[in-house]
Amino acid sequence: MKIDNFAVPKIILGTANFGTVYGVANKGVKLDEEEALEIVEAAQNLGINDFDTASSYGMAESLLGQFLNQLSQPKISSKISQEDSNSVKKILESVNKTLLRLRVSRLDNLYLHDPNALTGRNAHETISGLKEIMALGLANRVGVSVYSLESLLRAKQIFPGLSVFQIPENICDRRLLFSSELLDLQSSGNQLIVRSIFLQGLLLMSPEEITSRMKTAKKSVSQLRSLANSYDLLPVDLCLAYGRSIPWADGIILGVANASHLRQAIDSRETLPIDWESVIDTLPLEILDPRLW
Repeated sequence: MKIDNFAVPKIILGTANFGTVYGVANKGVKLDEEEALEIVEAAQNLGINDFDTASSYGMAESLLGQFLNQLSQPKISSKISQEDSNSVKKILESVNKTLLRLRVSRLDNLYLHDPNALTGRNAHETISGLKEIMALGLANRVGVSVYSLESLLRAKQIFPGLSVFQIPENICDRRLLFSSELLDLQSSGNQLIVRSIFLQGLLLMSPEEITSRMKTAKKSVSQLRSLANSYDLLPVDLCLAYGRSIPWADGIILGVANASHLRQAIDSRETLPIDWESVIDTLPLEILDPRLW
């Protein structure tokens, strides 16, 4: 099952847990600065030079700015909240503060954290602000983080200048695996980045750890773990194998609890077993969308 020299989407280190209590599996634990430093150093030592953060992630931007080896010219993407995206002035102020915290002069990607900013009463200001960011050279691309294909297509229709999108997808989701719309967007020069590949760690938990509040996830998580065990693998191997199989994915955001987990993920080079899709059920929407948790 192992493969060599497999062309895979680039790995992007996610930093939501650097400054906030993030993920269903972390039991309310936030990384301390030493742990964040170890993860960032391990990432760059392993050849990962793409990072995803946001001003809403507590100290994450500041920690990245402090810990990154800037000589390697890291590519950093950040997000702007809906509150900070309702006027040109606020957008510019927010982005300049982000750049200052990150100690860089330009972002690789700037995302709207909420696509509703493009449909609200201040949508014109939001679009004008994003255009100004591009005109000033403060980001290579502007885009939006979405929860559905419909939201993505709507955002692109409203503002065709958007050219990078974060989209949730994982082995227990599969709604967008062979999306013709996403393949068309990619072929026309848009970048598509997968997030929620572990569904905030839920897919890596043992079924016994899953609370009654999320009991409808237990069956799929059990099936995933059982299939992994039958091939002497871990659930993380199958989750990553699925991510590498997504034909439209340009990158996959990985959030990890420690440097060891990051090394384990990078070392994983498995492919999906032939029978995988028939033995792992998809999850219901109330589990796939963390906003409903």
